Amino acid sequence: MRRIRISWFGLCALFAAMPALGELPALSCAAEQTGGFHDHPEDTEDYVPVLFHPVPFRLDVNAVFMLNLRNRTDVDLFLTLTTNSPGGEQTVELECRNVRGHDGSPGYSCVNIPPAEMLLINRETLRFTRTAVGGWTFSGAPGESAGDSIYVEYGTCTPASTPDTPAAVIP
Repeated sequence: MRRIRISWFGLCALFAAMPALGELPALSCAAEQTGGFHDHPEDTEDYVPVLFHPVPFRLDVNAVFMLNLRNRTDVDLFLTLTTNSPGGEQTVELECRNVRGHDGSPGYSCVNIPPAEMLLINRETLRFTRTAVGGWTFSGAPGESAGDSIYVEYGTCTPASTPDTPAAVIP
């Protein structure tokens, strides 16, 4: 058996960080409607309006990025957006900045890098708007689902509570 030695200072630092990590948000988000434009592969840049099937997603603070990239002054929050669609689980890492809404309410504006997905979320109401653009969105999808797409959706997030994730609200 291998013994791990940790200094008193290291132990104190570990316990000091734990409450902050325990308060990290876990939000379940569901769109009320998802609409946009779609271009089928056989068409030549002929986007047509469509309604997409909304896919619920989960938002978690990326604790590793928050800890290791805390010196980044241009980012206020790192989030991981996870969808569980028929094609399997997909994750997108988002960098978020504090913003104020028209009425002064606080929120975040989040994008992945390079920007192809954007999430705006109100910290008080947990209402969100999400958009994605790109030719890879439905890459390899069969039949009518194949092609390029641009979509926008809006909805609400609620604190998630699963056995391994505490319910919380975005800080």
